[in-house]
Amino acid sequence: MKSILRSGTSSLALTVAAAAAMLAACGGGGGNNSGAAALLLAASGGTGGSGTTSPSTPGQTDPVTQTTPPRQAGLVYQAPVTEGGNGGSVVKVAVLAASGPVTLTTAPLATDAAQALVAKLVPGNLVDWVAGSTADSVVTADQAADTFNVILRKGSSAAAQFNLARYGAAVSRRGDEPGPMVAAGWVYGKTGTSVTVGDGRVVTADQAGRPYNPPIKRYEESYTLAHDVKVYNVNTADYSQSAASTLEALPVTANYDYATTSRQAAYLLFDQNYKNADKARVVAIWYFTPTSTSDGKPVWDVPSNSPMLADKGTDPVSGQAYVNINATTPTTAPYARSTEPFEMVKNTMYYVGDNEVASYLLVADMGTPDDKSDDKVIKVDAGWPNSGYQYWKNIELLGLDPRSVTDIWLTHGHSDHYGTVVEQLRMMDNAGKPVALWASKEDVQGVKADLQGNTFDIAGALPASETVIRARTTNFYEYDKWYDYGNVKIMVIWAPGHTPGTTNMLFKVKNPVDGQFYTFGYHGGYGFNGLTSPTEANGWLRLSYQHGFSYLQNSITADFVSPQHTNQFPIVEVYQALKAYNRDPANAGRQLTMMEAMQSKVYDSPSINGTKITSEFANQLEKRRSVASYKASDAANSSYKSIETSGPFKPGRENGLTAVPARILDDARIVQGFVGPQNKNPAIPLLANGIVTATDQYVNDPGGYYVQVSLEVLDNGPYRGFIPDGYTQFSPGLNRSIVYKGGPVESVHAARGTIRPPEVLRTQRLGSLADAVRILGTLQKGATVTLSLTPASEIVVPADPTKTFQ
Repeated sequence: MKSILRSGTSSLALTVAAAAAMLAACGGGGGNNSGAAALLLAASGGTGGSGTTSPSTPGQTDPVTQTTPPRQAGLVYQAPVTEGGNGGSVVKVAVLAASGPVTLTTAPLATDAAQALVAKLVPGNLVDWVAGSTADSVVTADQAADTFNVILRKGSSAAAQFNLARYGAAVSRRGDEPGPMVAAGWVYGKTGTSVTVGDGRVVTADQAGRPYNPPIKRYEESYTLAHDVKVYNVNTADYSQSAASTLEALPVTANYDYATTSRQAAYLLFDQNYKNADKARVVAIWYFTPTSTSDGKPVWDVPSNSPMLADKGTDPVSGQAYVNINATTPTTAPYARSTEPFEMVKNTMYYVGDNEVASYLLVADMGTPDDKSDDKVIKVDAGWPNSGYQYWKNIELLGLDPRSVTDIWLTHGHSDHYGTVVEQLRMMDNAGKPVALWASKEDVQGVKADLQGNTFDIAGALPASETVIRARTTNFYEYDKWYDYGNVKIMVIWAPGHTPGTTNMLFKVKNPVDGQFYTFGYHGGYGFNGLTSPTEANGWLRLSYQHGFSYLQNSITADFVSPQHTNQFPIVEVYQALKAYNRDPANAGRQLTMMEAMQSKVYDSPSINGTKITSEFANQLEKRRSVASYKASDAANSSYKSIETSGPFKPGRENGLTAVPARILDDARIVQGFVGPQNKNPAIPLLANGIVTATDQYVNDPGGYYVQVSLEVLDNGPYRGFIPDGYTQFSPGLNRSIVYKGGPVESVHAARGTIRPPEVLRTQRLGSLADAVRILGTLQKGATVTLSLTPASEIVVPADPTKTFQ
């Protein structure tokens, strides 16, 4: 690959943030980014690549001549009307356009096409169209319903939307050219020639308290105004009262104080597309009254309730300790969850999500210097629907280009993970760049069969309303195999539980510093929501959820954790602690990277033969497995019913099994109970005691041990690795019977036994590592043993632990 360093950022390295309509549902230190930047630029058509020219820096774009007039844009401020008869209906709509207020009229349309257009032309919608031969006419599209396209939807809400000028929503493409840029956000400044827009997010100090001078405003930008910029005051309480205004009358948000809840929202339209961003001028501003209202809460780069906030004091507004304040959901307050992006593996793996839900960027190089066609930029998960502006800016802040993404891999069908997919697809469409969308067939189309050939008819998690995602999905995963992209390899494992089509992933990433591959474990459906108590529909999901954790613990050796949610593993705190360490003048001569800040093994884990037995990944898995499995959950949460107390139990094991034969299929391993402090790293002061996340700490049990083994239970019972449809079972915890819908458990894997797919089972809790070692010493792969099981399929440990397996 040709090396093209992307250097610098300009004042127009734009960030203001686009909230595509809400979809329903659930630093490393330094380093030269030239290799990654080169690939990203090449993939996006930059210098040295084929296709349309792309800027080599955010602020230095190559001028592009617009050969076809772009689509026009304006904000609908009155309800459209239809007129006509047998010859067809014309649609008339009043818009506030860059050229001035105008009532646009279509050609006569069929009734259904006219109705489809009316549905788009809602007051408050920013729309685009192709101008007709007169100022008040429009060109009818081949598909009449596409005559107008919706760019942003304001509606009646006073909440702000955020959209990058350079990235995110824009005027639709026409011919061979992207449409002009659009921005949205809160107004924080103006002069006679410029306007400043952002999301109000200001970072004043690092986690150690050392101030930033000046404070960091990651998602704020200033734009140059056209000399004849049109300004409109848009009344969201009554759009028909909207009117032309002036720049002098444009209100500005008073200050950046989070307690200042009145924020002035605006949409902005530019005269150029992203390829001419450095020459772009704002030609229209629509500012909204009444003003938007923020949530009035403090915001941090670390997640809500992070122990790193324990020393920050008390919020003078609410009177609560900062550590006890829960941030507002990103669907209504995306600014509350942003965080700084960071490099995890030099030039190859990056964190680009927010401080609640993770998203990763993998820059894959197949190693063919003269052929970039097989290189990839893979974005894993798409985050919250209103937060796209953060993700695009985060990618840019790392020196990369969001339009260079070649593949989007989704882990499951909940909106906090697919939320910006449609926005990114539209951004890529506008740029004329292809992108592959990957997902599990089971969440997109539903579970029709498992890998053993059993058939089902289970709906996937992706809502039926997500027609664009369903139509645009290009690839369904093949499970339990490595996708080889040179310096990046990915394995996808089907792991139902959180959703029917949840997937776990392993990222094997080559570190260019030492040439070694490191494996990152990614559990793609960690949430227990929807599974807290057995129901007719979730019984099989509860068992499969539990199985997925044990399967990973026994089958996978991961060097590091790449969590899906940051409140379950402190990846963001690790970076923030690292940054504070590197900013300490005392450490100027000993700068560290994320590879040195992240821990592979639990620091306080016991060792056997000099090797710590518990990895950070296995420990993260154990936390949530324990929540699902053990009766401690029932005691800690009144709404929780564990598998131990309430089932479902595998068919035929309602009363347990006594002295049944089983064949040992692996070398087994010792699993330690969950260790609360995660990523303890004494080399970094803020990680010296590890990070104890607030969620589910009742499962903390570092003194407990289990022997976990893959085996085939050789009894004649009915269980065959799945729950059959209509299976009825009594739930002791609920004191009633449940008729369960069927679904796969171990049968999500292709491995077959003589009777049923392999199970990964564990012993009852052991009070000492010594007992676990003694039991492990009795096991031999391939041997047939006799064991007993509890109703929850735990291996019974007798008074003499060495007699557990006979």
